[in-house]
Amino acid sequence: MSETPVVKVELQRADVTGRVSREPRLSDSMLVKTLGADWESVLRAGQAKRAAARAVIFQQGDAGETLLFVLSGSVRLFARKATDTVELGVAHAGDVVGEGEALAGEGRRAMSAVANEIVEFVELPRAALFGAGPKTTQALETWLKTLHAERLKSLDEMTDFLNRW
Repeated sequence: MSETPVVKVELQRADVTGRVSREPRLSDSMLVKTLGADWESVLRAGQAKRAAARAVIFQQGDAGETLLFVLSGSVRLFARKATDTVELGVAHAGDVVGEGEALAGEGRRAMSAVANEIVEFVELPRAALFGAGPKTTQALETWLKTLHAERLKSLDEMTDFLNRW
């Protein structure tokens, strides 16, 4: 007579800071570098999440103020302008998404984010991001503004190109 095997499952809270420390792609990311000594406390304030392949993480126009730090997988970014919808790029492990809304506070998402595959990320509240010292806050604002401007420039360039025909 065979016995039914027993499988023990233990639920644990994700150790995001440990993972970031162990994975060079994450520990060498612009977010971690920009946050400097504050990176661990900022990431601890976030919520680890997972999205299935092809899942919509957020849509353009949704309310939001959080920044998403991609831990694994990739996220495709899309935006609409008038009647055109264009792909703005792909965010990989170590990249961030939602920079415009994190900067603005209570705003509407400027683009849509769709999981290209299974994606793990940390959703970081605005208060945690900008609660560090003034030097860190200024560096973070500068970097996020530059990133957001680049993505919006891509949107303008792509829609201009599409409308030439």
